[in-house]
Amino acid sequence: MLKVLIFKKRTLYVALGILLAVIIGIAIMVTMSGSDETFSETIKYAYKKISPEQAKILIEKNQDVVILDVRNEKEYDQGHLPQATLMTFRELKKSLSDFDREQIYMLYGEDDRDSAKVAQYLGNNGFARIYMLTGGIEQWPYEIE
Repeated sequence: MLKVLIFKKRTLYVALGILLAVIIGIAIMVTMSGSDETFSETIKYAYKKISPEQAKILIEKNQDVVILDVRNEKEYDQGHLPQATLMTFRELKKSLSDFDREQIYMLYGEDDRDSAKVAQYLGNNGFARIYMLTGGIEQWPYEIE
């Protein structure tokens, strides 16, 4: 009889231990996901850096991708990606309301610094589909105009 009671106490302790672990796990999950902010509000600078090879595939597979050259006019005239539109940061800020936030944008500059600044600005203003050419036009091994 005593052996049965010990077994039942042990079972009770095991059950209480499992229950306690579940409660602690749920409390941790609720604490970690307790924010009522939406996903897009919690992320800033939402853009993706892509290699020239990935950029070429992006352009080939998405006929409606908008390619923005964020350099100055002199640099643009010296050579730019096919179908690229010259858009300095200053011009972009002035005409931001004309841009479709659902559109795919691929940005490049002379190097990563200028295009990253534009990509961050677009990301902070609700643009979700932004790609930045890593290394800028200097790393582009394909045809330029």
